[in-house]
Amino acid sequence: MKLRRDLFSRLSRNHPRLFLTAKRMRMLQGDSADNALALWKTTVLLEADALLQTEPAEFRIVGPRMLETCQQVFWRVATLALAFRVTGLRKYLDRAIGELFAAANFPHWNPDHFLDTAELCSAFAIGYDWLHDSVPDSDRCWMRDALINKGLRPGLELQQKPAWWASVRHNWNTVCNGGLAIGAMALAEDEPQLANEIISTSVAKMRIAQDSFAPDGAWEAGPHYWEYTVWYSALTIDALKTALGTDMGLCARTGLNRAGLFALHCSGPSGKYFNFADSEESPAARPALLWLGKQFKLPNCVAENHRRLQLGGQMHPFDLIWYQGFPKLVPDLPTWAYFRRSEVVFMRTGWSDSDALFVGIKGGSGQSDHAHLDLGSFVFDAAGVRWASDLGPDDYDLPGYWDSSKDGQRWKYYRLNNLSHNTLALNGHSQDPMTTTRILRVESQGSFRYVIVDLGAAYALDTESLLRGVAIVEGCGVLLQDEIVWRRDSEDRLFRWQMMTDAKVVVNGSAATLEKEGRFLYARILSPEGATFSIACPSPGSPENPNIGYRQLVVEKTESGVATRIAVQLSVKPFESSMRPLDSW
Repeated sequence: MKLRRDLFSRLSRNHPRLFLTAKRMRMLQGDSADNALALWKTTVLLEADALLQTEPAEFRIVGPRMLETCQQVFWRVATLALAFRVTGLRKYLDRAIGELFAAANFPHWNPDHFLDTAELCSAFAIGYDWLHDSVPDSDRCWMRDALINKGLRPGLELQQKPAWWASVRHNWNTVCNGGLAIGAMALAEDEPQLANEIISTSVAKMRIAQDSFAPDGAWEAGPHYWEYTVWYSALTIDALKTALGTDMGLCARTGLNRAGLFALHCSGPSGKYFNFADSEESPAARPALLWLGKQFKLPNCVAENHRRLQLGGQMHPFDLIWYQGFPKLVPDLPTWAYFRRSEVVFMRTGWSDSDALFVGIKGGSGQSDHAHLDLGSFVFDAAGVRWASDLGPDDYDLPGYWDSSKDGQRWKYYRLNNLSHNTLALNGHSQDPMTTTRILRVESQGSFRYVIVDLGAAYALDTESLLRGVAIVEGCGVLLQDEIVWRRDSEDRLFRWQMMTDAKVVVNGSAATLEKEGRFLYARILSPEGATFSIACPSPGSPENPNIGYRQLVVEKTESGVATRIAVQLSVKPFESSMRPLDSW
């Protein structure tokens, strides 16, 4: 890796130099007329006070990872060290040193699961940098030794091998290389050669993963891993800018400037994500939204993080460090968005109406990072309720969970294959995980807005073609229409249409009524003639998640003809759907 001779030409020799600029410290230490800032500062100090009554995190590995412990150390060190910098109170300093000392004495930082090591590198960088001038040389010495010997040197060795994570296109690259770079910046004057090698290598490798935000800012591993990736993108870039005065080109990677908008579009009026891939459905307050809002002039991102915190999200010390006041002007966002490459579309009837309709639907590939066989799957909100749900991930430590080959064990697990998702199963077969499906057409104007997904490749074992159309009808509901042309050389033509829900469901032939939180949704089969609803139990049995509280609304029928049209209407109030072929939508 070619090193930059001028990399440290603008390095501040003073500490802190990571994140805590003089301007930010003046904001945090002064009396503010900004009520939100005052409240956030009080909240962080209260969290620091609560930590004074706790013991330091203990070395504990679960399965292959100790990520939860390492992230806890990061949060604790940042909270306590920031409380000390703001107040000057010794009690916070002593407790932060205790947390760092315990982690320094871990037998190792679990480099086999390098996310863990990267998190501890970041934690020690913050502790070393923010507390540098307030601790004796002896404390700086053991902090520095732990960071070098348990984090940076093993990390550089793995980068140079290279380890598998060094150049991948997903979050492992950003977190592992980013954590190493942040750690190296804290020690740059002490270990300039080591720091230069790590930073130069890390940034060059990170560009590979940053390019996965292209072209529109989405993340194909879903919103949960979007959160993790933008978090370490923001941390690393901000550390570079505050310590070295440069972002080394990372901000300019295509799509990062729109990444904040993906999280906003992905969240429905119910307050839940379209949690495709291995994602959870509950959005959390994320300080990276503040950073993205400031960096790329996206006031909607700043407003969204304020909103999430007002709803009870946990305050993070970086909410203070990257604080932005609630914007004076929050522009209206489009009521639809198509994120290419990830092949995800979001449509809604409004942003300020909690009862607005919202649909998220996707194409994509089973070979994407953390992918499920969820091609054509959708989620649906209406009347403030999530009616059509995605179950999310299962236990990562299930045998073969990460085997995503064509016949891999991953696709045998219920939550990961198409039997659990709001899509189709044909003749009991799985979707082909080796294919990619695309959004064919999007119409965003008028009262009948729609998206059509070409799912043919995923179902090629049974079909000659398969299209799914989803239309949103203003104020009423959605129409889901599938058009199948079966393989003529096969007489097996059993389709299963399914929708996962945690609502109560009562079926009556071709109609069904769903009830949840005192609200009602009405489902009606428009085609094929004679099809009826049934209810299925989505419990696959141990050791898989039992999916308690969920049920599937199912339409299942064997067809005799070569062409099948399946049309289901979901509505909060009656509306008439015109049965038009998808090519005339």
